[in-house]
Amino acid sequence: MIDFKIWLVSFGILMGINSSIQAQQQQQQQQQQQQQQAALPSVLAIPPEIDPIKVMVEDQAGQLVGTLSCEKAADPQDIIQLVRKNLKLDGYAIPPLDMRLISSIEQDNYTVHSLIFQSLPGLYVPASLYVPKGKGPFPAILNSHGHWPPGRRSEIVQRTAHMLASNGYVCLCIDAMGSGERGRAHEHEYHGANLGSALLDLGTPLMGIQLLENSRAIDLLCSLPEVDPERIGATGASGGGNQTMWLAAMDPRIKAAVPVVSVGTFRAYIMNSNCVCELHPNGLLHFEEGHLLQIMAPKAIKIISALKDGNAAFNAHQMLKSFRIAKEAFARQGVPERIDYELFDEPHSYTTAMNISMISWFDGAFGVMREKGLQLDKVLLLDTNELAVLKHGVKQELIFSIPAFISREFSRTESRMATSILDKVDYKKQLRTLLYTGSTDSLMRVQKLESQQGWQRVILETSTRQLIPLLISPPLTNSNTLHVYFPSMGKQQVAMQEIEALRSKGEGVVLIDLFGLGERSSATADQIDGALPRFHTLSRSLLWMGRSMMGIWASEIGLVNAYLQQEYKSCKRILIADRETAIAALISNVLNTPGQELLLRELPISYLPSAKGALDSYNMAIHIPGILRWGDIPMLLALNEQQVVIDGLYQLDGKLCEITNKQQLKNKVQHYKKQLNNQGTLLIN
Repeated sequence: MIDFKIWLVSFGILMGINSSIQAQQQQQQQQQQQQQQAALPSVLAIPPEIDPIKVMVEDQAGQLVGTLSCEKAADPQDIIQLVRKNLKLDGYAIPPLDMRLISSIEQDNYTVHSLIFQSLPGLYVPASLYVPKGKGPFPAILNSHGHWPPGRRSEIVQRTAHMLASNGYVCLCIDAMGSGERGRAHEHEYHGANLGSALLDLGTPLMGIQLLENSRAIDLLCSLPEVDPERIGATGASGGGNQTMWLAAMDPRIKAAVPVVSVGTFRAYIMNSNCVCELHPNGLLHFEEGHLLQIMAPKAIKIISALKDGNAAFNAHQMLKSFRIAKEAFARQGVPERIDYELFDEPHSYTTAMNISMISWFDGAFGVMREKGLQLDKVLLLDTNELAVLKHGVKQELIFSIPAFISREFSRTESRMATSILDKVDYKKQLRTLLYTGSTDSLMRVQKLESQQGWQRVILETSTRQLIPLLISPPLTNSNTLHVYFPSMGKQQVAMQEIEALRSKGEGVVLIDLFGLGERSSATADQIDGALPRFHTLSRSLLWMGRSMMGIWASEIGLVNAYLQQEYKSCKRILIADRETAIAALISNVLNTPGQELLLRELPISYLPSAKGALDSYNMAIHIPGILRWGDIPMLLALNEQQVVIDGLYQLDGKLCEITNKQQLKNKVQHYKKQLNNQGTLLIN
């Protein structure tokens, strides 16, 4: 009897569990059915494995490369002027070096000095200087770090510096902007995504700042009595190798260089993984990497590549394309032996074997004779705290982070704007110049597909071969409003409850996927982005070719609006955009007439980066070269002549703005509007 009772209870429990599981399964099935019913129909329906965005971007890059004559010798002065223009190298005064020695550590055959020096006005750079013991002057090498933490104090950089100093070379290592002790909170962080891109918004790309500061580092080496100024070289791996290459091309004082695991082709950067410190805006419009190597002749250049390098942009085959172009230029000058390469059966790194090859190359270039061969004693890494200048009494306010530097520079821009006469036509012209290097897109053809689920499906074909998909639920009458959505996550992510509520009232709704969003996403780019903010790959690739996500989006929003105005002449239209697309809608309203009423959600209040907090709250599509020097978000709002409603105003780190921030924005926009003699109201919820 007891066993039967136990069985009966167990059976009841089992049945209860099964009933619960069945109920959950039924609930899940109902949810799936509801989701299927609510899912919006597709318009393009292109299989994701085709990835038309990737194909289009790579085709455009290929066409640009095709216009560059790789057989013709590059004109050094032409390229130097282009680089200076594209990287905005002439916008800063050159201050005294003001080198300050902080501490010294004695080693067996060299001394390590920790110091700071002034690169740009008020901007101090932490550095480690390795000086051999004995009688100088010595040849000297600038040893640039890549993306290994913590910057100049990393194991790879220390080992390379140790080997150079042990073998009679003065070696200078500096923290690149945003890295090492120059990160936010003076801690090392990755400067290659939104953090470094903030400098692009200021107007000077991270590559430009690095080039300016590396040139100042050469100033420092030339000022030292221990250094022979006629025998100065540069090396570095990965991002440091990239710095080495650009410095060797631009600074005549560099007589020899060894860039490591960093040389490929600019074309290979497109739709591949790279840091924004390796981004040269507009670069592919003018020259290829082989041309940059060409103008280094007759300097002594040794390229080191790793066969196991996982980065497609730096693989040996890409390097050889550029090397062969450069080799011809060196041969024409009668010095073919002064450029060479070496392949190592290694991954992406800067190994001891590579160090040995590097020193041997510099020895040959600088006429260094060794009776006993290279000193290859064991490397004793120094404690990173001992090499940190901030641990030895340097005031933190001397070492600017990227946000602190941008904030200081932008305050000067705002001061100028506050005291200047603002011209509406001129500001619009400047904005168009920031966004477009050539002709803008235009509408070529409209194709209407069969309607599905009550939605009209329309494709707009543009002159750049883009297909813009529209889903349209027309208004019931001409007096109803047409609500035009440009969702930042694609149309499948819109709040369907809101959409259906509008449709039930007879209101019109249009849903659009802009370039790179929704049906037009690039699976390849998203995969390469990985944990980085979205559009790190796509946005950076476009900038190489003189384009930007914001420029494309603003153009497409304008084309869509022109089409809808023609189709629904009597309807009032409200543009609804959020986050990154909200900025594009603002831009489109400024540059296109007539503008529309805007409802902007989660709009960032400014392009100014935060001194702390999240770096990926907004994705990489937002960046516009020079937008902060131009006037920032408040100026975009001031130039809009229609009503703008902001539903949620945020800082760039994703924090909701406080009431005081909102009032400050209103006051600033109103001041600009008065100066511009511009109409339009601004409402902030």
